[in-house]
Amino acid sequence: MTDQNKVNHTISIPSWIEKSLFENVLKEKVDNFRCITKFDVKPGSTAGENYATVILRIDVDIELQDGSSKSLSYMLKTGHESEMLKQMMGSHDMFSIEKGMYDNIVPAFEKLYADAGVQVKFGPCSYVLSTKEPYILLENLSPRGFKNANRLEGLDQKHVECVLKKLAQWHAASAVYYEKNGPFEEQYRNGFYKEEMKPMMKVVNEQITKVFQECAKTYTNYEEYAKYLIPPEDPIDLVYRLAKPNPNEFNVLNHGDCWSNNVMFQYDAFGTIKETYLIDYQLPKYGTPAQDLYYFLLSSTKYELKLAKFDYFIKFYHDNLSHHLKILNYAKPIPTLRDIHILLYKYGFFGFQTAVGVMAIVLLDPTEKANLENFLGEDSDAGDFKKLMFSSDRYRKHIEAILPWLNNRGAFRF
Repeated sequence: MTDQNKVNHTISIPSWIEKSLFENVLKEKVDNFRCITKFDVKPGSTAGENYATVILRIDVDIELQDGSSKSLSYMLKTGHESEMLKQMMGSHDMFSIEKGMYDNIVPAFEKLYADAGVQVKFGPCSYVLSTKEPYILLENLSPRGFKNANRLEGLDQKHVECVLKKLAQWHAASAVYYEKNGPFEEQYRNGFYKEEMKPMMKVVNEQITKVFQECAKTYTNYEEYAKYLIPPEDPIDLVYRLAKPNPNEFNVLNHGDCWSNNVMFQYDAFGTIKETYLIDYQLPKYGTPAQDLYYFLLSSTKYELKLAKFDYFIKFYHDNLSHHLKILNYAKPIPTLRDIHILLYKYGFFGFQTAVGVMAIVLLDPTEKANLENFLGEDSDAGDFKKLMFSSDRYRKHIEAILPWLNNRGAFRF
């Protein structure tokens, strides 16, 4: 790959982001709006905190009709300028998908609860800009006291419970929505598991697996489970097969990317969690809830809790799922705790995919090398980045515990 094709990781502000573009939003959303007096755009995330999109923070000062002033803040997501990444992501129109989620699915799920007399909010407000550029415009939650937890430390029990409750509310709403309205639109059903994405995913997986296997040889007790790390069929063919919803099982609309940086917590003055929001709805996937559960619990919990409290966390999730399915008058039999555990054993390979995928990203120290091009790419920089992912002391500590745990659960035997 030539230098000309490399991503410039110093974030530049796209020229189409101008204050005039925001005037219609402000006229519609702010009473007595007169004019914008200050418009400031700057990067909204640091290296290693976001991969798939460019995040920008937009701070706006406005003057009202009575002469008073007001400050507002937004977060804007837009696409990378790299042609390589545009081609790679071309088969997955994540902006259209996420915009549809914020504009249609999230409000519909919240309405199900409102109609049942319960107030449930899943995420930030979204706004519409008059542009054909790819974007998602959201309220900046920081002024309201929301923030991410430390991904490197992992979430403690209280934070995990708050996320699992929100996931249970989301899953329950999705199951009831499906029963009332029929199948979700195709763009929300498949996540990355589209046939047109399969060739790219096989190439990416081959590169990741190659580096992981080399690093894994240095892990403690590698020989005990080494033969199980290579499934009897192509891993992508296997995960595509597992990703197909079984109509005889309990299925939900998975968030699809539920890791610590895609959750925001609001705290009161004493540090108590008041509210939990899910963000980044760009990879929804209809199917088994085992996908979200493995993805979140293995990627984002504290090391001391990750496996020791796994079964407890599943029961906590199930208690909340059952409760909210009842609130929403779910017409079908509510899955038992045993049913959920059976799904987790059946779809255990999702746990392995999490451990060698997003978990390695979550546990990686901040670095300028942490970007989507290096995660998906094949050149020497990409190889060095993947080695960094799988060889850090922090990742090694987690993976050396998780691999035998998955092995003992039969996750590698098909």
